[in-house]
Amino acid sequence: MKYKDQKENEARLKADAISKELPSFVRQFFMQEENHLSGMTLYSYASQLRTFFQYLRESSPYFAKKEVIQITTDDMDALTDADIAEFLHDLRMPKKRSSNAGESVCSETTIMHYMVSLNRLFNYLAAHRYIKANPVELIKRGRVKKKEIIYLEKDEKKELLDTVATGEKLTKNQQKFHDIKASKRDTAICTVFLDTGIRVSELVGMNLNDINFTKHGIRVFRKGGNFDTVYMSDHAEAVLADYIENGRPYYKPAEKEEAVFLNRSGERISVRAIQKLVKKYMLSSVPDKAEKITPHKLRTTFAENMLLKTGDVEKVQKLMGHSAISSTMHYVTSTEEAIEAVRNLSQD
Repeated sequence: MKYKDQKENEARLKADAISKELPSFVRQFFMQEENHLSGMTLYSYASQLRTFFQYLRESSPYFAKKEVIQITTDDMDALTDADIAEFLHDLRMPKKRSSNAGESVCSETTIMHYMVSLNRLFNYLAAHRYIKANPVELIKRGRVKKKEIIYLEKDEKKELLDTVATGEKLTKNQQKFHDIKASKRDTAICTVFLDTGIRVSELVGMNLNDINFTKHGIRVFRKGGNFDTVYMSDHAEAVLADYIENGRPYYKPAEKEEAVFLNRSGERISVRAIQKLVKKYMLSSVPDKAEKITPHKLRTTFAENMLLKTGDVEKVQKLMGHSAISSTMHYVTSTEEAIEAVRNLSQD
């Protein structure tokens, strides 16, 4: 089974397992939605709806008498917009993650995701006449504050890639493991991130037959469940080809192993491993930003670079694989540098 199919199936199985803990009408809702939603979206909906029903049991004497699975559509019909608002308020309250951990708070973005999940469920119930109206529609949606955009400047990108290639700024212990295969693999990973802007999950899922050196493209499995092609520069193509020819064989993969990027056991590298290696190199090369730069921020760096060079948000939307241009707009800075960079683009 291909990696993408495996991950999709795993997410669907997790969503299905959670749905069995929820009321029967929620399971019916999922069966209607599963044909046109990805496994990860279904899993996200299931997890968030489980949190909602658990909240009802913990906050209401009426619901406390019931198991979650016993909640009925009549119970849902009795809920008001005030009940939904109370739930969203509860999400905003600091909570202990564990006995020895600090407090965590849901971001406004996460709360918006909860509202989407609830709205979709209540719309389903209203459409099927289980309830008279959707209470979520009466909730005024908050504005999500635009976060500071963190990315690498040109000289910082060079520092990172130089450190990955040579290992010179790593600790002595880290240098012991920085052999030719690690150097070539990690250089290829960081170069592909910075050159194409693909997501870490897309990079992890890359197979050898996804790369077309003749057409300079990589086929990636996008977040929405569709395949897309991203294109490499000549430099990135050369770095990737060098790793595949001169680095990957050192990992001694099994003959049937399709993954491009491998771990020390010769198997497909994990998302977590890539997150750790990016942080390791950042701590040595650009320590001031080490805590903030993740694989996703390398994707942000690509987006910022392309926006500054082209000023074309729609083109960057396509390059990033965003289904909505609003997602791309999150990467648009309001700095004088960004404004100045596109000042002549309206001229013929």
